[in-house]
Amino acid sequence: MNVSRASRRITWVVPLLVLLTLLPIAAAAEVLELGSPAPPLPEQVLELGSPAPPAAVDADDGADEDAAGGTIGESANGAPSIALEQVWIEAGVLTKDQSQARTSNYLHADLAVDWPLASRWSVRLGARLDGYLQTGVEDFDRLELDVGESYLRYQDMDRRITLGPQIVTWGRVDETPPTDQLSVQDLSRMLLDDLEDRRRAVLAARWEEFIGEVKVDLLYVPRLRAAEMPRLDSIWSPVDKTRGRIIGMPVDPLMAPLIQAGSVDENEGGSGGWGLRLSRPGRGLDYALTVQNTRPSVPYYGLDPRVRESLLARPWDLAAALRAAPDTFVARYPRTWVLGGDLGLTTESATWRLEAAWLSDQPATAADLRVITREAIQWVAGVEFYPGDRELRVNLQLGGGQLLDAPVGVLDRRKTLELFGDLETNFARDRWRARLRFFKGLDDSDLYLNPQLSFVGFEPHEITLAYHYFDGAEQTLGGFYEENDLVTLGWRMRF
Repeated sequence: MNVSRASRRITWVVPLLVLLTLLPIAAAAEVLELGSPAPPLPEQVLELGSPAPPAAVDADDGADEDAAGGTIGESANGAPSIALEQVWIEAGVLTKDQSQARTSNYLHADLAVDWPLASRWSVRLGARLDGYLQTGVEDFDRLELDVGESYLRYQDMDRRITLGPQIVTWGRVDETPPTDQLSVQDLSRMLLDDLEDRRRAVLAARWEEFIGEVKVDLLYVPRLRAAEMPRLDSIWSPVDKTRGRIIGMPVDPLMAPLIQAGSVDENEGGSGGWGLRLSRPGRGLDYALTVQNTRPSVPYYGLDPRVRESLLARPWDLAAALRAAPDTFVARYPRTWVLGGDLGLTTESATWRLEAAWLSDQPATAADLRVITREAIQWVAGVEFYPGDRELRVNLQLGGGQLLDAPVGVLDRRKTLELFGDLETNFARDRWRARLRFFKGLDDSDLYLNPQLSFVGFEPHEITLAYHYFDGAEQTLGGFYEENDLVTLGWRMRF
């Protein structure tokens, strides 16, 4: 629902004033050496989904200092510490006249309280603020407060137990890890942000056990939390009501009027799932295996069966089909078995990664508009290296997926093959950073380019000028968002 300009100014100015008031307090908590380069990262393969280990510990086993023989659990009770961990403000202008918006803007802030309790126990309380402002034909603003990582944790030499909302991202690759099926995705801005910024906290119980060099990681999510999705009038929504399209599906003259005039039931809730991951780091070689039984957080939109029956019986009577059910489309989260693994190999010249998963129930839409499930395979292989004088970092990943035994006429794409890339270099005494993110469809025409130029010489501040370019065939992501080319200017402060 649109609001007046005065209301919009009030909605945004109040949180901005609060944040700007807190910034000097937070900044004063640290003594920064301005213009100094960031310390080099250790040359090893990191295991995603675990807290960052200290420098003296192999990063791949995910163990904190106490698990490596330190004394974290022996310290006395401490006072709680409050930290403004991140502030991010971004303004974006769309460059194509046919877009449904003129600007797309974003505000984000993270606040956390960490409290060490009695020996081996600690508490963390986190909150995040997200604001969205879109102007143009589709005009809206939204301000949301959400829980961040907030948990009670026990930790000793051999194990770590975490209870509460948390973010756990299993897998090894950087863009679309196939074994990351238990985390909650944040698609409110689709793929504009890095993977680490596209996850939300979910209520879970996690037990990490360290047995020699092997880590046993058990995660239980009692209740499904659906992915954070854009509003239907957002230009990043996977449902385009203006043109009558759903991402990944071909334009259908029978479906288009239903998409434009119908409603969508997100159907959030119900049971969650569980997963087990066994990982073993090594000197230059690490690997992991996982089994999961879960419901993916990203919804699959299909016709309500009653709407489908009415449409097939009387395809000329769209009004009757719309009246057949309270909601035209229903979001589905089919329960799925996942079997997969990942492998990392570090050599003198490069880091190689491989990750793959088999999924038992991947949703699709048949030719008669029924929502069916079929087995599927997803995989990614990549290499990261530093050519030349090591000022340039190159990360290339080739990924694909296949829907097995798909019936003739299925509307979804049966196969995908894409090349992902991330190139980054610092220059001018490491005060500037140039970066290029991209993906290119190799089976269908599909292209996304994201060049960025950032000034990072005034820590902890970062100012970035970026461009997002989309292009592609009808059923691809680039084709679906090809009217949303965007120039952004952002300021980000991270502690």
